[in-house]
Amino acid sequence: MPLQIGIPKDQQPRPEQEWGFTIWEFIIENKWYLAGILLLLAIFFYARNYMKNH
Repeated sequence: MPLQIGIPKDQQPRPEQEWGFTIWEFIIENKWYLAGILLLLAIFFYARNYMKNH
């Protein structure tokens, strides 16, 4: 892991210091990609269930 400026050596970095973003920022910035993945999963599981029952 590269040394980052602004993080004391005697403390563990917070997630936003280590990664540069929080999980909520990631979700908000990638909401359309995540929505597309969820839609594809929903279609897949619906189709799989439909094929089992028919």
